[in-house]
Amino acid sequence: MADIEVQSVTRRLIQRITAYSVVCVLAICVAQGWYSWHHMSEEFDKSLLLIGETQLPLLAVSVWDAEPMAIERQLAHISQRPYIAYARLTADVGAVFEAGNPALHGRPNARMFNLAQPNDHEVSIGTLELVPDLSFLYLEIGRSVGFTLVGYLILCCLIILLLKREVERPLRHVLEYVTGSPQNGRPHMPAAGRGEDHRKDEIDMVVEGFQTLHQKIDLRMRELDAEVESRTNALQSAMESIHQLSIMDPLTACYNRRLFNERIVEEAERAQRLQRPLTVVFADIDFFKRVNDKHGHSVGDQVLCHVSAIMRREIRESVDWVVRYGGEEFVLVLPSTDQDQAMATAERVRLAIAAEPLHVRGQDILVTCSFGVAQFQAGEPTSAWLDRVDKCLYGAKQAGRNCVRAWENQDIHI
Repeated sequence: MADIEVQSVTRRLIQRITAYSVVCVLAICVAQGWYSWHHMSEEFDKSLLLIGETQLPLLAVSVWDAEPMAIERQLAHISQRPYIAYARLTADVGAVFEAGNPALHGRPNARMFNLAQPNDHEVSIGTLELVPDLSFLYLEIGRSVGFTLVGYLILCCLIILLLKREVERPLRHVLEYVTGSPQNGRPHMPAAGRGEDHRKDEIDMVVEGFQTLHQKIDLRMRELDAEVESRTNALQSAMESIHQLSIMDPLTACYNRRLFNERIVEEAERAQRLQRPLTVVFADIDFFKRVNDKHGHSVGDQVLCHVSAIMRREIRESVDWVVRYGGEEFVLVLPSTDQDQAMATAERVRLAIAAEPLHVRGQDILVTCSFGVAQFQAGEPTSAWLDRVDKCLYGAKQAGRNCVRAWENQDIHI
């Protein structure tokens, strides 16, 4: 499977939470700044009223008594307040006293207070100008907004850490579990890294679902493997049965003529290549038609089985092989056997068949066979060789049956 770029769900959540948090923080900071501005303005107005109640009478007395030192001390005391940047007193007689930053004189946000004569409040003896310290106001607003911003940043960091611990890490374990190699089986995969005392949630349910699904898949795979193995064995058995049916005679359990035609060529080539003798014996049950006519075809089938069983018994196991060539004719293929040895084998088989009658329905049926023997000659076509064997069998029948005839010097003899 081709690698596909996958975006982390946790990362996407963090990005969205961060974006939403920035918008919320900006809105809250604006609201907080607006609130702080109005709150500080109200506090400044209250402070000015307090100054008016406490400091204006004292300043009026000092101006009326013409005490410049006292006036300067009082103005210095007023300007030292954190929210007052500049204080200026102008007497009606022309004297001017000031404290703080003189550059702030005449600012639009300056507050003006009249100094009344101590004995007659209707008479003005001077004017007090107070300029608020906007830097202090801005600092307080920034401090308030800053605390809010820091609080939200800390909250966002905690949320990010919580998402990484409670979501990203378990999901990564689930991803590794799902994409892991199943060759050796997957172990039980807990929601690692979340603590053993956490309560079960959706991620645990997903993990359990994957484990259950994997167990079902493994079980189904084992069932399918067993079913495939069973069907494969059955198919192999069927193929072997079909193969056996294609090469075996179903009645006598001997090889059939089809296999003989295929293997005899290979046997001849092998004998010629290895320079080893190879002999074929043709056998024919004598008067088999009479058996069928007299006793029926079912008894005839028993005769065929009886004769083939004796032939297989008398030859070498896993070396020689017997073929039902057709009807009552059989073929003995004797590898690594010369003609004289083959004649001895054929004679032994002939005697065994003649000595063992078939017991059917309370009576003995005597069976005899005629045999023709010929050894393969190097370079000889297979058809010519088998034709010689057939002529030897014909010679045995002409000689009275129940005998063995072999080929030698183009003459048939016993």
